[in-house]
Amino acid sequence: MTSAILWLILFIVMLLIEIFTMGLTTIWFCFGGLVAAVTAGLGGPIWLQILLFTLVSVASMLLVRPFALRYMDKNRTKTNIDEAIGQKVRVIETIDNEKETGKVFYRGIEWMARSQDGSLIEAETMVSIQEVSGVKLIVKK
Repeated sequence: MTSAILWLILFIVMLLIEIFTMGLTTIWFCFGGLVAAVTAGLGGPIWLQILLFTLVSVASMLLVRPFALRYMDKNRTKTNIDEAIGQKVRVIETIDNEKETGKVFYRGIEWMARSQDGSLIEAETMVSIQEVSGVKLIVKK
């Protein structure tokens, strides 16, 4: 098998991975693989193919990625839930991890809550939010 065909196979594999993940993870190697395949098709030595593959892949990642991420982030809904970490909240239903019960009141909304260390936390206790896990707030006294 010629090296041009191997580079094209690499290009196709990386493109398929990118299509299925849509995470801007392998598209850079597609560009590098395409340039390396053309170089191989024109009779370039293997060291030049590898060098061009590496340079084009890295350059495209460094130059294009910031713009692509900025464009992709426009469609992403941003939330402020990370601001919750460290906030003090009031327990409105006793938190018992074993029974999977417990609620806190945060910014006018009832949230399911669990104790970070597994301890029982009685209602009307003030606690601090340590992390957010799905729709639950993980808290400690």
